[in-house]
Amino acid sequence: MSIRRILQWSMFLFVASAILCAAADAGSLSGIVRDGEGKPLAGVRIALTGSQTPPSTNQAVSGPTGEYRIAGLAAGEYTLSGELGGYVSPAPQVVRIPPTSVPVTADLTLTRSAVTLGQRPAALHPQLEFQSAGIRGLIDPGGYSASTAGAATGLLRGIADVKRTDKSFSIEAAKNWPCSLEAELRKAADEHPDRAETNRRLGQFYAAHEQPAKAIPLLKRALEIDGADYAASRALAVAWLESGEFDEARKLLTALAEGRAEPEVHQLLARAEEGSGMFRQAALEYRVAESEEASEESLFGIGYELVLAGSVAEGAAAFEAGVQRYPGSIPLRIGAGAAQFFLGRTGDSLRSFLDAAEIDPSDPRPYSFMASVSATSSVENERALNSFKRYFERKSDSAPANYYYALALERENPPADAGRIEKLLKRAVQLDPNLARAHLHLADLYAQRGDDRDAVSEYEAAVRLDQNLGEAHYRLAMAYKHTGKADLAAREMQVFQLSKQRQTTGSDRIELAQFISVMDAEDSRSSQETQCPVLPR
Repeated sequence: MSIRRILQWSMFLFVASAILCAAADAGSLSGIVRDGEGKPLAGVRIALTGSQTPPSTNQAVSGPTGEYRIAGLAAGEYTLSGELGGYVSPAPQVVRIPPTSVPVTADLTLTRSAVTLGQRPAALHPQLEFQSAGIRGLIDPGGYSASTAGAATGLLRGIADVKRTDKSFSIEAAKNWPCSLEAELRKAADEHPDRAETNRRLGQFYAAHEQPAKAIPLLKRALEIDGADYAASRALAVAWLESGEFDEARKLLTALAEGRAEPEVHQLLARAEEGSGMFRQAALEYRVAESEEASEESLFGIGYELVLAGSVAEGAAAFEAGVQRYPGSIPLRIGAGAAQFFLGRTGDSLRSFLDAAEIDPSDPRPYSFMASVSATSSVENERALNSFKRYFERKSDSAPANYYYALALERENPPADAGRIEKLLKRAVQLDPNLARAHLHLADLYAQRGDDRDAVSEYEAAVRLDQNLGEAHYRLAMAYKHTGKADLAAREMQVFQLSKQRQTTGSDRIELAQFISVMDAEDSRSSQETQCPVLPR
């Protein structure tokens, strides 16, 4: 081997050794991202920014169990932050990476954005005046038992979720804009910033992936270049809907509707009207869309908006007409059942939900409605029990399936074996420890047989997971009393009395967002499919 070749190999080995040593000394940061209740959050965009000048930023996306990891970090001080749509990020926290390769751990907690009646976060959305009289009339407990009022609230929230999550009601499909396209689209927009198409396509990508803050400037730029670009106008309206800027979306869509007759324009305008609390106007837009082209979405929208407006009989008629046209539609049967319940037709309501469950026994949507209504109805008991049993047999690893079947067995006359019910409830909380009502029913079972110690534990879990379970505070107070914890019993009784007083006076603020299908519900989050890894600029 020549001297020159030996020197080249020596230099190569020296450089490789230096690189390996540097890698060995590089630090790493890992942790878990959770929400305010301690549940892991997937798809959170993690940013770790160094303190050097100019600052460098390392990025990651949290995995299915909320975990993230960033490796190859130089020693120094960094700021850590997280971002996810629908959540409020905490203040950036300082993280120090030591000179040695000792792994550093830092967890993050993101809280849900607060959305209440007539009040949206000022920094994000304008305040809106909602026509809430119809909703207040549906869920106000006056004249009803507590269980009936609770069922009404649950049904109204439930049909909002059906409309919000049903695939046929989606306004953008992330699958049509795969994450692999982002780099290409961004490059085209950077190279041709004066072309409407390049700005519009990148904006459409971000709108499809629920990043309206990135989409809106690009789409507005596209319309400045070409004001007749319909695709850009539609995508901008979608982005404004996603960001809660319903007034802006309504203005744009009203102008589009005057010049075009496509049903989707009226459907989107209906969403903007609904988000602004203009429910009857939203129903009218759905009617226009239906007159142009018959669809389940428009028929469901008509019924739902009329229910929100307080015109429940009209809403029920619209849902029932939809069922006649689309007898295989689960959402329309669910909507009809909810409206029938609001009208006091509990037997018809339960039959509508049972019919929905028979269309596809594996579809989970009808069963929560059935569980709410069957608690207040004495009809179709055997049919309801068989339906819950069939669902359990098909979905035995589902927490709700175990829970609903346990409830159905409790309502048997005579009741089923308590041991069997206990086994189902234990399985439900094992599969989903956050299922508050399963903890509550398990606690009731323990209390009935005098096992106050276990009852206390389950009641405590129920009130920790759901602050709206007023009856759970009363029962926990009784369990504390039986175990000699008088101070804790008095505290829980006070909480129960306060919740009862608020319910009686109707002083609770209506959290309208949970009933508006164009907004994220408290437990509704973006599918991880819509989240793309953050690319460096």
